[in-house]
Amino acid sequence: MKKIIATLILFTLTLSLLCSCSLFDGLTDNGVGTKIRIGYLTGPTGMGLAKLMHDNGGTEGNEKYEFIPYTDSSFATADLNKGEVDVICLATNEALKYYNSSDKSTRVLAVNCLNSLYLISDGEHKVNSLKELEGQTIYTCQNGTPAIILNYIIDSLDLDIEVSYTIDDKTMVKPVDVRSQVIDGNLPYAVIPEPIVTASLLKNPEYSVDINLADEWASIPGLEDIPVTMGCIVSTQSFIDENRDTLNAFLTEYEASVNYIGNVENVENAANYVAECKIMDAAPAAKKALTNLDGAIAYLDGKEMKSALEAFYKAMGMPLPTDEFYYEK
Repeated sequence: MKKIIATLILFTLTLSLLCSCSLFDGLTDNGVGTKIRIGYLTGPTGMGLAKLMHDNGGTEGNEKYEFIPYTDSSFATADLNKGEVDVICLATNEALKYYNSSDKSTRVLAVNCLNSLYLISDGEHKVNSLKELEGQTIYTCQNGTPAIILNYIIDSLDLDIEVSYTIDDKTMVKPVDVRSQVIDGNLPYAVIPEPIVTASLLKNPEYSVDINLADEWASIPGLEDIPVTMGCIVSTQSFIDENRDTLNAFLTEYEASVNYIGNVENVENAANYVAECKIMDAAPAAKKALTNLDGAIAYLDGKEMKSALEAFYKAMGMPLPTDEFYYEK
């Protein structure tokens, strides 16, 4: 009888241990599921993340999320490739370029930013449309989305405008390089994205915001209903396969964050969150940038995202990805 009782106790303990293992299989020590490592850059592609960061430990993160800032998208994609980050915010053209050239397992999860490009001018050269700039030179940075979109608009509208990336034998590679030249008052016309626009004008208020490039884009025949999809968030197929439920829960929370930050009715709190999370340096500048970006911090996913991105990539003459590039919950 004692042997029977001992056997039953051993069986009960073993069963309890097996159940316990199955209950916590795939969970972290704190029992909440896989911690998602989220990479982001300063600027509009990262702005929509600010409320989610605020709600989840700020820059320090919490048991659900780790937030990793990057100063260069190439470092972010390198870490994605090595599995050291799980999702990253990128420009849409960079996401496609990375997919086509480096990693076919890249998946775009959602669009997080529409147009954020503006033409600014110094105090002596204010204009209302690109048509007024025929015969003139517009300065922008050599790398990234601004040059691609600006050149496409100029070519599509058949305008006689030169685009230059060089001033006084100095090549402006990134938007911050253009900002430096604007601060010094060296450029009569420049195209840069928010929040670089706001940062530049705060240092040199002689400049004004003259043209929203979304308006010029929409004047191209056939593009009236195609948004300028500039920012997105991506992951990899392997991470999706192993963490689909956790990822979908994140995307639900992320969508709410993007929509909150993009709503001008929330601009006071949103600006504080953006500054708090160090996506911009100060709340007043963040408020001005978010006000200028009215409607541009937006969330698209699923079929809406696929339709918008395909139309954008096609219009820009970029090589189209296969359907697997677009994630759908």
